[in-house]
Amino acid sequence: SEARGAAIVSELRARAPGGGADEKFDFAALDAFSLPACARFAEEVSASKRPVDLLVMTQGMATFQGYTPTPTEKGGLDEKLTLHYFSRILLARKLAPLLSQSSDGRVLTVLSGGVHGPYAGYATDFDLRGTYSLKKAADAAGFYMDIGFEALSAEHPSVAVAHAAPGIVATSWGTELPGAVRALVRVLQGALGRSHEDCGEFMFRALYNDKLGGGGFHLLDEFGEATGQRTALHDVARESVWKDTQAILAKYM
Repeated sequence: SEARGAAIVSELRARAPGGGADEKFDFAALDAFSLPACARFAEEVSASKRPVDLLVMTQGMATFQGYTPTPTEKGGLDEKLTLHYFSRILLARKLAPLLSQSSDGRVLTVLSGGVHGPYAGYATDFDLRGTYSLKKAADAAGFYMDIGFEALSAEHPSVAVAHAAPGIVATSWGTELPGAVRALVRVLQGALGRSHEDCGEFMFRALYNDKLGGGGFHLLDEFGEATGQRTALHDVARESVWKDTQAILAKYM
């Protein structure tokens, strides 16, 4: 939101040397449900000629809704898949040329790296339009993320790309869930979850760990450590998933 963005900018300025007098901090609102908006945002960043060293994406949602497409003018794809995968791979692919110009360009996408299941319907119902379920939506997003961002790293070999699973975190996640379910989630978060500050510290390891720099694709666990836990269908589905992803992104590139 605008208010949260403004608060973050103020905090960054306060923490910067000299009160941020020599630094520039900006907040720009982005409707990540809209693929055209994501494309325009990336194009504006590219046109500004400002360097891009790090790209971190965490946008998402938690609901029990069924297949819910965004309006046609926003892409017409399922809301969850749009937030969790298509908006992220579009932003990353549009900004990858700028990241490639950095001495240590890195991309971090936080969702379910190493913990999601495979989505077996990738070739017959890629966008979940015909066989949607909550589990399929969750698995497909993470499954596509692994494959899509691995392909992105191959296209831009100097950029380090990571897909992380944050574990259970005590945040406001799940505000869209029914009240009873949301209450149960809050209990679990309180009992088992870490603070968002601790989670952020672990996730930021992907951005500053020398072992993860210099290019390549990495799956990260909740401690920001590399794990090789790709799903069983990863290699089999790679070509098909990336081909279908490119077909959807083509109109925005």
